[in-house]
Amino acid sequence: MESGTNKKNGVGPVVAQKAKISIITVVYNGVKYIEECIQSVLSQNYPNLEYIIIDGDSTDGTQEIIKKYESNLAYWVSEKDSGIYNAMNKGWKKSSGELIAILNADDYYLEGALKNVATFFDKTKADVIYGNMTKLREIGGKKYFREEFPNLHKMEESMGVFHPSTFVKRSVYQELNGYNEAYKLSADYDFFLRAYKQNFSFQYLNVNTTVFRVGGVSNTNCLSYKEGYKILVENDSEFAPQMKKAIYRCYIKKTVKRFIRFLLNTFGLKSFLERRIEKKWKIKED
Repeated sequence: MESGTNKKNGVGPVVAQKAKISIITVVYNGVKYIEECIQSVLSQNYPNLEYIIIDGDSTDGTQEIIKKYESNLAYWVSEKDSGIYNAMNKGWKKSSGELIAILNADDYYLEGALKNVATFFDKTKADVIYGNMTKLREIGGKKYFREEFPNLHKMEESMGVFHPSTFVKRSVYQELNGYNEAYKLSADYDFFLRAYKQNFSFQYLNVNTTVFRVGGVSNTNCLSYKEGYKILVENDSEFAPQMKKAIYRCYIKKTVKRFIRFLLNTFGLKSFLERRIEKKWKIKED
């Protein structure tokens, strides 16, 4: 963007405004983490921010927390929906930003995330900006962190970008008509795969923007792999058989995890699990 002089008023340099960014948070009974999420957005101090929250008629105190911040929100509503992607579609359709991002209620942005994205967008004008993400696990009062990096080249095999750290032009949402609500756990993969195959421009921002809290439904539900298989079949992907195998691996993994939890609870081996995680994750205690 360019800056210049306002010759009409003679008031000196006029700096072009950064792109308007719309952040959509969808939540249902998320009282435990919703305030941290909201504060991470508002504390960005980004000058052209539109923040929208779509609540699925929570009953656990979530609405009361949202109301504390409603003067800082462009829009919020609490009503029943038919699923997470139905709520996301409601959100982006209410938005007006040039860039749109989805931040789940149990995740949060890192400092300077929006400014980094806006500066990168000024340079690239990309249809989709995707960045790095940190995964967070909480066990026994300790927080374990691990930075993850996207791989766009794997998009036709599996999700090649991280939804919480991806920013998309609203024109892409409009052209693709948002998320396909027939998918309950993998509509984001379907959305980004469609964008990828239709040659929208993807640009990688090598910055960590978001912390993603491990433990959501899609992390443990093998339905996400079943839906992924269906998406690949519908897109005539040669990698569909690999995704089909991943379905069976998911069920095996879930069975093993249940058995491990049984052993941990029965024999008091919780410290063993913590040591194992510490080898793979960076630990940060409160």
